[in-house]
Amino acid sequence: MQIVVNGKPTDFEKPISVQDLLHRLGYLDHFVAVAVNQECVVRRNYGTHFIKAQDQIEILAPMAGG
Repeated sequence: MQIVVNGKPTDFEKPISVQDLLHRLGYLDHFVAVAVNQECVVRRNYGTHFIKAQDQIEILAPMAGG
């Protein structure tokens, strides 16, 4: 199954939850916002929201600065 994460095609063997995706990409311990197909996913739903083939994922982390 192929998905797109922050503009980069990524392959997985099977559907994966947002929580598992963040864990695999090293984001699980960080505060991030996640959108799937341009729809925000609420943090409490990360474990139950599953990503499907061809989904477009955006992971956004806060940035410091002015």
